[in-house]
Amino acid sequence: MSGSSGIAAGVRSVPRGVWIAIVAVITIGVAFVVGGKIINNLRYNNYTAYFKATSGLFVGDPVKIIGVDVGKVSSISPRSGDVRVKFTVDSSRKLPADASAYIVADSLVGGRFIQVTPVYQGGQKLADGAQIPMERTAIPVEWDQIKTELDKLTNNLGPTGDKGTGDKGSLGRVVDTLGRNLDGTGADLNRALKELSTVTTTLADNRSDLFATVRNLQTLTTALSSVDDQMMQFNGRIASVSKLLARNTGKLDGALTEVDSVLGEVNTFLDDNTSALSTSVARLSDVTGVLSQKDEQIRGLLHSGPHQLVNFYNIYNPLTGSLTGAFALGNGGSLINFLCQAIEGSDLKGNPAQADAAECVEVLGPMLASIAVNYPPFLFNPMTGMSATQDQLIYQNADVKRRAQARQDDIDAANRRENPGKDTNSLTSLLVPFGGGR
Repeated sequence: MSGSSGIAAGVRSVPRGVWIAIVAVITIGVAFVVGGKIINNLRYNNYTAYFKATSGLFVGDPVKIIGVDVGKVSSISPRSGDVRVKFTVDSSRKLPADASAYIVADSLVGGRFIQVTPVYQGGQKLADGAQIPMERTAIPVEWDQIKTELDKLTNNLGPTGDKGTGDKGSLGRVVDTLGRNLDGTGADLNRALKELSTVTTTLADNRSDLFATVRNLQTLTTALSSVDDQMMQFNGRIASVSKLLARNTGKLDGALTEVDSVLGEVNTFLDDNTSALSTSVARLSDVTGVLSQKDEQIRGLLHSGPHQLVNFYNIYNPLTGSLTGAFALGNGGSLINFLCQAIEGSDLKGNPAQADAAECVEVLGPMLASIAVNYPPFLFNPMTGMSATQDQLIYQNADVKRRAQARQDDIDAANRRENPGKDTNSLTSLLVPFGGGR
């Protein structure tokens, strides 16, 4: 009782400032630990990967992305069937959602690290705290496994039995077979090696051409890849043609048989008429030569021929079977030249025609200029008439015939209607045309 009282008395004897300092130190330590933990969580992302084994991997070993340190191993926990490895990665380094983890060994006896791949290039990210399953992890082959496999290989290839008394093994049999096959073929083998050396030398000397061929082949493949759609369409059309031919095999076979028969007949015809065909071809050559010499005349004929045919069609009268024309008086637009030059052209001895022509222009010029017309205003042409009767007309089709007859009926009706003039008994009123309008 006295001991506890002494301790209590000792505690009470400690100055209050000391207690405040102790509490402050404890508070700062806790804040430092908690703050460091929070800062570490903010700076790094935590991930978990599952491996089949982790030989040579220890806590604190680096985590790398394409050889660059981005984190470290934080814990290794063996479990039943796998090993759980937790590691941290700098939060500024993003990992793809399908990231894989591999344990990589720099050498047989060196340390190991975790390689995370592939590099993040966009898309979904591996979230903080995510797990990488064993399907996306791998471990290096151990040296003990390599030695075991090499030992199995040598045992399988090597001889069996003591001191070679048993089977020579697969490798021994191969060596014996090679020895028997190569026995006595040294000269041939030497010649083959020399020829091979010559070939390799030729290839080396022409490597520029070889590389040019490869580059041209690359250009060709690039061009083919650029027209891939057109090639696919072409292949599709070829396939369609093949299917069509396959469906019509019988008809195609019959057609080819008939073509073969026709070709036989043509061949027989050519054999029987060789001389006649040669003569015809020679004459045809003469004709083509003449046509070639008359090229300009033929061009002129082809140019003017259609116009001549049209002109002939315009002057031919099928009703009378004769050629017709149009009655026209020329020089109506220049009566001064027509009359006065005629006077001047009658120049005789003792007849001053030039003076008469000048007087003609002076006297008759104003009057002739006032009545000048291109063509005289005749309302009929005695040189033309009806070119065909109704029964001689041939219409293009029934619709044209119907419209032509309807038009003629309208013209006849317009000609038969009464004169709307006020005084139908007056000769002047009857002479004034009607039916039109201005």
